[in-house]
Amino acid sequence: MINLNGWNWVVNTSDMTCRNVENDVTIKMERVGECLRGKLHDMPMELFAEISEYGNGEKIIEKIVKMAEEEYTKG
Repeated sequence: MINLNGWNWVVNTSDMTCRNVENDVTIKMERVGECLRGKLHDMPMELFAEISEYGNGEKIIEKIVKMAEEEYTKG
């Protein structure tokens, strides 16, 4: 199982991204009305393949995006 606890995010408000350097994952933030919504922008194919092997792979990716959104709104 992929452990998402302890992922550190680097927030960049000028280009509206949140990046996890250790896993090379980038989430791009978009304004939707008055809300911010994250979208997976970049992820290494190896990590994507590992996540896709799990039955709940889609939920894992959703959780990664949600974690980035939360970190971005803190900054």
